[in-house]
Amino acid sequence: MYFLYFFISVLLIYTYRRWVPISGLKLMKCSELAKARKERPHLKVLDVRDVSEYTADAGHIKESVNISLGRLPFVWDKELSPEDEVIIVTPKRSEGLLAARKLKKFGFQSLSYLTDDCRECSSCR
Repeated sequence: MYFLYFFISVLLIYTYRRWVPISGLKLMKCSELAKARKERPHLKVLDVRDVSEYTADAGHIKESVNISLGRLPFVWDKELSPEDEVIIVTPKRSEGLLAARKLKKFGFQSLSYLTDDCRECSSCR
């Protein structure tokens, strides 16, 4: 019986961390990203895909920082600062929310998630 409660609680925590939106997380489209990069050249674009996926994709956003989701808690401070405005890029929505949740835990206040795939948009490259 305890095993069932444990299993259900683990499942609920997993679902919550992957799918429940984060307060303060802004959603951004590709066209808005191009405009924001022109207005605020200091903003950071964080790609949380695995390194092998990132290097294999020739269409990734230029000048983006690649830190895979598993390494994010350990190496975020080498490329990012909590004062930075960070835009998270990943094809999987659940990974984007999980990355935002981890960054929020480290004190980041200005977080955005790119909802569109920018492969068709030439303004981001």
